[in-house]
Amino acid sequence: MKSSTIPVICGISLAAASAAGISHWWSVRQFVAAVDAGVPVKIQSAPAVISPVKPQPAPSKAAPAQAPVLADAKAPASRPVTLDSHEKAFFEALTAKIENLENRNRDLLDQVAETNRDLMKLEFRVDTHSEQFRPLPVSEDREDTSFDDSPGVLPPRAEPVMLPTQ
Repeated sequence: MKSSTIPVICGISLAAASAAGISHWWSVRQFVAAVDAGVPVKIQSAPAVISPVKPQPAPSKAAPAQAPVLADAKAPASRPVTLDSHEKAFFEALTAKIENLENRNRDLLDQVAETNRDLMKLEFRVDTHSEQFRPLPVSEDREDTSFDDSPGVLPPRAEPVMLPTQ
């Protein structure tokens, strides 16, 4: 017996996508029709409903037209902030901690700068007259041991694979 859940889910999702597309097409069609008719349209962001705006009656000549005032109301007067003793103590402790962190940060930056100066002055010297100093033997006629199977520190190197086209 075959399960029909996958075709049902696909059908439902196809129907939902089609409904969303048709709804969008219909709302755009109504919007274009309203704009073509010359009706001023108020665009709403929440629902996809178009509501035509009624035209404003022309102002009479007796009353002069006034520009709309956006900031007519005065801003509320700023009142002094009153803190109780607990809040004041909290903010003072917070300020002291921040100052402590700033001082610590400054000290750490100074330490890093000193360390960087010390590292820049650091020099390595080799004592060539010491008995512990033994340079590696270097000669021009050394044999190639790159594919040598002798045990060493590293595992042996893999053999190169030659392709039949080469």
